[in-house]
Amino acid sequence: KKCGARDEDIWIPRSVQHESMSSARDESAESDALSAGGGPPLVHSLVAGGCAAVASRVFTLPPDTIKARQQVSSIYKGTADAFVKIVRHEGVRGLYPGFLPLLLTVVPANMCYFGGYELGKRITPHHWGPGRDMATAVIAQSLAGVAYCPIDIVKQTVQTATVVQGGESKMANPWHAARTIWNAQGVKGFYRGFVAMNCLWMPWNLIYLSLYEAGKRTASEYRQHDGSGAGPGSGASWRYGRDEGGEHGVEVYEVDQRARAVELPLWSYPLCSSVAAAAAALVTHPIDCIKTNMQVLSAQTGRRQPASAIARELWHSRGLMKGWSARVLTMVIGTSVSWATYESTKRGLTQQQQEQ
Repeated sequence: KKCGARDEDIWIPRSVQHESMSSARDESAESDALSAGGGPPLVHSLVAGGCAAVASRVFTLPPDTIKARQQVSSIYKGTADAFVKIVRHEGVRGLYPGFLPLLLTVVPANMCYFGGYELGKRITPHHWGPGRDMATAVIAQSLAGVAYCPIDIVKQTVQTATVVQGGESKMANPWHAARTIWNAQGVKGFYRGFVAMNCLWMPWNLIYLSLYEAGKRTASEYRQHDGSGAGPGSGASWRYGRDEGGEHGVEVYEVDQRARAVELPLWSYPLCSSVAAAAAALVTHPIDCIKTNMQVLSAQTGRRQPASAIARELWHSRGLMKGWSARVLTMVIGTSVSWATYESTKRGLTQQQQEQ
């Protein structure tokens, strides 16, 4: 890629144009190279994942707090009512319980998730098709689940402390909540509901990443059609003139159509992400209700309740879909901000490395 070129264009000198065009004709080989060996350094993914964690939590913690309280308490009539009551009685700070301590722990968890995502894309064969997306989802969630479960337990306990115990509660302090869980149950206390959590997030990631990657592929194909008027695989190319100070002040480059579609515009990532997240959140919301009640009630009472008993209770009380709108909003906003931040940061780091 030539320094100073636009993000969306991959510039190929005319002298090597024939070599580029011949490789572009082999769609499978090119895709494997782009996905496996041609990716950016893994450290770029880790740094970008940390930045994505910070950006997404600023936007998602308020609706996530509302969702968690709705799931464990019946004092709210709906999402809007929960928002008004929290702000009225606790102020805006009530929407951000334990924000800074949470941020210190969720950043490494996000780094594990995005690192697993990139690792999965590199080690799974491209010819697996949609199965490759699913395998990537399993790898990403497996790495992130171990890191995120303790964080999720403390977060849910802090978010629901005021409605479960009433009034001012020491459990609203994340450090106090973590010490209480440790003193009562040790390491096991931080992995309560671990199976239930993975029963939630594994299906969520299988649905989400499959739809997200399918959306990116669709956007890439649309970009190819829109860019040249020819369909994928046509082998079309464009000529560009740039003032580089060479002969006559112009240097000519040709770029292959398929190569131009490698880097999608940044707006495509939040678009694909929001659609995929909304679908995944709706399908998996009942599992999220069960998981939240398992984690919160066990932390507050010190007694573990089986998932089957909680599921039956929620079924009879018609509580399996409580807080669904807040959760969909949380996931749509969170994934849009997170993946847009991740992709733009990773792209910026890669460009900076290339320029050096």
